[in-house]
Amino acid sequence: MHVDPAGLAVMDRLVSAGPATPSELARELSTSTAAMTLVIDRLTDGGHVSRQPHPSDRRKVLVTPAEHWKEAAFEHVGPLVEGIGEITRSMTVQEQATVATFLERAVAVYDRATKA
Repeated sequence: MHVDPAGLAVMDRLVSAGPATPSELARELSTSTAAMTLVIDRLTDGGHVSRQPHPSDRRKVLVTPAEHWKEAAFEHVGPLVEGIGEITRSMTVQEQATVATFLERAVAVYDRATKA
């Protein structure tokens, strides 16, 4: 879909919580408004978002995901999800438990490292 990590973070926020102003997105994603403008420009150029007039403050705009975004994203992610599902279904219960334990421990290490 030709979207960089910053763009994916914006799209995740927009899809999960709805339209937002560029300033709100910058604040929520811990970046500058100038950097957020560049991310939104790239997403707009790619047809992933649009800027709409704010309904109650004409000085502001709302960034809104394109209607096709969820479907297009699923087209790309769907095969990955299905493939992982096939792998999981082919594993024994013991193998699944081993992988689950590893992932839980890896997440705990990540959480400790990123909260420091």
